Amino acid sequence: MLFPMTESLAPATAEELQEALRRCGQEQASIETGGSFSKRLFGGPVAEAKYRLSTQRLSRLLAYEPADLTVSVEAGMRFSELTRILAENNQFLPLDPPFGAASTIGGVLAANASGPRRRRYGTARDMTIGMRFVTLEGRLVSSGGMVVKNVTGLDMGKLMIGSFGTLAVIASANFKIFPKPEASATFLFRASSIDPLLGIRDAILKGVLQPVALDWLDPQAAASAGFGETHALLAEASGNVAATQRFEQAFKELAAAEGAEFDVHEEAIWEGVRETIPRWLDAHPDGAMIRASTVATRVAEMLRLAGDAGCAAILRAANATGHLLAPDPETTRLALGRLREQGFRATLDAASDEVKGGSDAWAIGEREFEVMQRIKADFDPLQLLNRGRLYGAI
Repeated sequence: MLFPMTESLAPATAEELQEALRRCGQEQASIETGGSFSKRLFGGPVAEAKYRLSTQRLSRLLAYEPADLTVSVEAGMRFSELTRILAENNQFLPLDPPFGAASTIGGVLAANASGPRRRRYGTARDMTIGMRFVTLEGRLVSSGGMVVKNVTGLDMGKLMIGSFGTLAVIASANFKIFPKPEASATFLFRASSIDPLLGIRDAILKGVLQPVALDWLDPQAAASAGFGETHALLAEASGNVAATQRFEQAFKELAAAEGAEFDVHEEAIWEGVRETIPRWLDAHPDGAMIRASTVATRVAEMLRLAGDAGCAAILRAANATGHLLAPDPETTRLALGRLREQGFRATLDAASDEVKGGSDAWAIGEREFEVMQRIKADFDPLQLLNRGRLYGAI
């Protein structure tokens, strides 16, 4: 939805992006920036802006060196299109973010979005080796390069990742990419209660065979992902055929020992996991997504708290970070309060502006907030870019 009197800007080149931001800066005009705006519910409430700037037309492949495992693309390229290009050389960028079909590269970076494979490959900050971004002065700033081990100087591009476009606008990004493994398999464990899957998870984490991804879905999330209303634990293994067969035999025995159902699936099953959050937010317009984290030993406690509060839960099971999905504002407030009372870290990642305004959405330390304010003042002293998008105040 556009605000009344909002003017749309759609630069097609980095030079046009520079000119657009320079003009806005000179006018001291507020700007809402984004790519496809698929993650507009994420971050703080979107303040009314004079201009709405989209980077979707900045969609070119700038450089691709398959032998060097590097690629450079403009920020408006769809993540799905980059995935298609890399697949032609049996390579991939293992961020697997939600909203995969609609997300642009710039949006994925600005929201610091990632998915199940972060356990093996890390997040956007681990894969981004270079970036170009444009400031409100119209300056095109380059950071990093196309060399994987480039560690010279301060990598300013890292500041843009997770900033929700509040500092500058990403024009392009360079990534280190990865060859696709010879073989991969996904193993689905299911049980009617938490305990069998908790035993399987603990055994996997203590074992020699370590999966690329390990996700836990409670019955509500599992039903949304298409697995049925059951507790579900998914593990992805990759390597050569012999390695995946070894995983399958070991995990099958582990499931039998714990009394859990066990199935083997293709990689496509993960799409249901990645898109659980978008589907939930679409089905619950007054609902919310809460990001929560704890220590690995408290996973069962978090899952039980989520269920008692009326939330669905989808977790990165190995490191006990993940998301609670609330169906309405009251459940959102209840879950945030209970999580924090019990010592869990919890913040509101996505919701309607009405829900964000009616809850204690963001828990951030005073010292960290002061640092972010100073950085914001250096880049955007008049607070023109995506005003309020970061923690409702930056």
